[in-house]
Amino acid sequence: RLKNIADPPLILYYKGKLAGLDSSPVIGVVGTRKASAYGLTTAKRMGYQIAACGGCVVSGMATGIDGVAMKGALTAGGTVVGVLGCGADVVYPPSNRGLFEDMEQYGCLLSEFVPGTPPIGRNFPKRNRIISGLSCGVLVVEAPEKSGALITAQLALDQGRDVFVVPGNIDVDTFVGSNRLLRDGA
Repeated sequence: RLKNIADPPLILYYKGKLAGLDSSPVIGVVGTRKASAYGLTTAKRMGYQIAACGGCVVSGMATGIDGVAMKGALTAGGTVVGVLGCGADVVYPPSNRGLFEDMEQYGCLLSEFVPGTPPIGRNFPKRNRIISGLSCGVLVVEAPEKSGALITAQLALDQGRDVFVVPGNIDVDTFVGSNRLLRDGA
């Protein structure tokens, strides 16, 4: 799948166990870093269920929805891939050190950036095409009006992938973007 996107990475670096991503359904799970309790609970549950059903969870390893979805998938013993906006040897955010260590042992950390590359803002939207490119579909759990998760959802649509959305409270700003995706047909 990744070789068939418009701008595939020239090279990928990884730490951990590189899974056979073409042999199982791969679902990207993305959302806001500043998630609600509902969003966090739902992301963990969805990550767990995807993995428990034999799917692979791919995410960006950020604090919030991404990291919690990965934790849920790891709890289920599933295949997980974290796509980074820095070198595969750089722990970012530092608060996710424990998750990074678990990913190195039980999953895979993947990056197109050379080892040692620091987390630079422009790298994160760029890595989103890899999350969607590896995936059969992308699940947006919670996303405000301006969110990297919405970038990933648009990339998924551009790449011919399905986009799924968890409905959210219409009175909470962190669901404005994801609810709009639902309104638009996701």
